[in-house]
Amino acid sequence: MRLLSRTSPAAELAVPLARLSPRDYLRTQDLGSHVLVTGASGSGKTTGAAELLAATCLRIGMGMLICCLKPDEADLWVRRCAKHGRLGSLIRWDGRNHRFNFITHILARFGVSGLNSVVEYLLTIVDLAKRAAPSPGRESDQFWTDSIRTLLRHAVPLIYAATGGVRVVDVINFVRSAPQTPEQFTDSRWQASSFFCRICMMASGKEAAVKIDNALGMQCLLYWKDTFATLDPKTRSNIAISLVAALDRLCHGWLRDCFCTDSTITPELCFHGAVIVMDMPSTTLGEDGLLAQLIFKHAWQQAMLARTALEPSQRERYCCLFADEAPAFVTPGDADFLAACRSSKVCVVYLAQSLPSFYAKIGGSHPEHVTHHLLTNFNTKIFHANSCKITNSWASETIGRRLHRRASYSESEGTSRNYGLGMNEGENWGGSTQSGGSSSTGPNGAHSSGSNWGSGASWGGSDGRSRNLGSSTNYGTNSGWSEQADWIIEPGAFAWGLRTGGPANGGIITAVWYQTGRIFGLTGGNHVIVRFRQ
Repeated sequence: MRLLSRTSPAAELAVPLARLSPRDYLRTQDLGSHVLVTGASGSGKTTGAAELLAATCLRIGMGMLICCLKPDEADLWVRRCAKHGRLGSLIRWDGRNHRFNFITHILARFGVSGLNSVVEYLLTIVDLAKRAAPSPGRESDQFWTDSIRTLLRHAVPLIYAATGGVRVVDVINFVRSAPQTPEQFTDSRWQASSFFCRICMMASGKEAAVKIDNALGMQCLLYWKDTFATLDPKTRSNIAISLVAALDRLCHGWLRDCFCTDSTITPELCFHGAVIVMDMPSTTLGEDGLLAQLIFKHAWQQAMLARTALEPSQRERYCCLFADEAPAFVTPGDADFLAACRSSKVCVVYLAQSLPSFYAKIGGSHPEHVTHHLLTNFNTKIFHANSCKITNSWASETIGRRLHRRASYSESEGTSRNYGLGMNEGENWGGSTQSGGSSSTGPNGAHSSGSNWGSGASWGGSDGRSRNLGSSTNYGTNSGWSEQADWIIEPGAFAWGLRTGGPANGGIITAVWYQTGRIFGLTGGNHVIVRFRQ
């Protein structure tokens, strides 16, 4: 495997970037079709395919967002950036040295018209908080999701009008202090102590930081008085707790400083070549580290999709989302993002050990369907050595079948012998007697007479013997061939036919490189065996 010379990020799609075989090259358009790398632990995928892909993205000047699950990944990317001359572009974000206020970021882009986007983002965080948990559990009923969305739509405009912004802590306090009965609206003691009431008074009075439409303000107030306050107490409590429990973790510790203050880092930096390494591994920072990465990844995806509406200087550079142990970072919107982001010059590189690792993280009632819907968007798939029969069978099915000529040969030999012996013996005898007489008288007076008799006997006997002896030998051969459709690469070959590097393999790693719709020059098919040197 050999990298070619560096080229411009805006180069033609067919420009070769790295050599895959004597007749095949990695091209920009191959990266743009998204790349999935699978392989068991120790198969060499990190030092093999991942190293080639990372080096290529860095050498051609891509802006990158790197998700990190393990503590040593950030150091690995620092070494890669140093090797390929990108240390000046590197931003190593550990959650404390930079800050990102996602709500301010949205409002800065859209203003008042972005309030619905804030609502959807907060709703996404509720879902992400569940997914960051060790046991995500069942998917929520649509009723609860819609109820939380409705609550936020009638809270965010009032908070924005009163304060000129939307802080997570204000959303939490607003919901916690909301009226429990319609009668509370006229209770002077409640009015004096309620954060909810204070926000409503500021939004509708001269103290309002931002003027909102009167009809919208009245609609929000009526929701809290006539709908929320009249709900069944248990239902109302469940809606509020589902929202507050998910957002409250952002109001404590380093997550509060990271997401609820100001912004010193934004996704748009990748438009200009920044390589953002999210050094927040869940193995050291727990669920908070994973949630932080999911929040920023979601904002990055939204920014990438929106860049098509920006001026050319903001959308010419290719950008890449790179994630090892990718199942930990998969969210429900990934499939739609993968399907739409190619026009935004975005490529996604995901590494995973197996298909079941996606099933386990995605969860729900049909994780297999969701997984395959997601992975269908990766037109380039690289299969390293694997012992998972589900993944190996899927790899064989993906590459497909073709007609194979099967030779046949048979050989036969036989010997036969026969023996026989026979004997017969017999005797016959018999006797016969006869007597008789006759007389006659003629017209001439002649007269004659006579008699005759006789007797006889006969006997006899016979015997005989016979014997036969014989043998025969035969020998024959038959040969031929037949055609039948079978795997191009059988599933078992992914377990025993690929090299995993290390001293035992002379530092050589091999993998099957598959690409939808491509005919590789070396094989004349949709795949090629590639070699990586560690």
